[in-house]
Amino acid sequence: MSNTNAPTVYTAADATGEYRDMLLRLMTRQLYAETATAEVFGRSIGVAPTWREKHLAAEFAFEEAQHSQMLCNLLTDLGEDPENLIANRPPAASFWRVDLDNWLHIAVFNFTVDRAGSQQIMEYRESSYLPWAEKMVVVLEDEEEHYKNGVENLREFSSVPEKLRTFQSIYNDMLPITLKRAFGRPDGPDNEFCLRTGLKRHSTEDVINRYMIEMRSYMDPAGLKFPPLERFAAENVELQDSTREILTSLQ
Repeated sequence: MSNTNAPTVYTAADATGEYRDMLLRLMTRQLYAETATAEVFGRSIGVAPTWREKHLAAEFAFEEAQHSQMLCNLLTDLGEDPENLIANRPPAASFWRVDLDNWLHIAVFNFTVDRAGSQQIMEYRESSYLPWAEKMVVVLEDEEEHYKNGVENLREFSSVPEKLRTFQSIYNDMLPITLKRAFGRPDGPDNEFCLRTGLKRHSTEDVINRYMIEMRSYMDPAGLKFPPLERFAAENVELQDSTREILTSLQ
């Protein structure tokens, strides 16, 4: 359970000790995700099939770059060098396991990754670290628009059986890596610390399940299934029993 009485931390100078260490870990993970996503959308402009999609890709890339810069500024305030942090991130293509030259990969990415990011940002928007929480309000508004396009992509591709089969194949690879990159381990002392200090308001298990249930609401009408459990095991993704139950509900 989250600690609704956790004190608010108003400035970077007030973030100290273990709290600061965990804050930096969470923000670095988000920085990795935001910068990698900006690069994916930037590269996707060249492979998008229509001007509308190229325009959206450019818009999304710009917004993700803005989100990344917000995090850079927050990390700088905490005494960190964002450039050094980003230099340690794997290339965007391998970070998200996406073929940057394949439009269908981009469409699956848009559907899969953006909403995972939004679910995490919902937590950070309520964080006890106020400078972070305030910035996440704007970020979440942008991510909502990105995900709407991802759902439209799924509906478009699912109308053609052959394209849906290809979408499914890519999704089988992408969802496990998304859970791993976007959410991390679903249980353990780090999770408990975040709840106790108010850095997060819900357990990682709850956030993952919230994400999976929402995804399922769009997947089921389109005929898209969750990847087999062995795909998650192959990527060493830790799954709680509650998450396994959701996954097996749409196979």
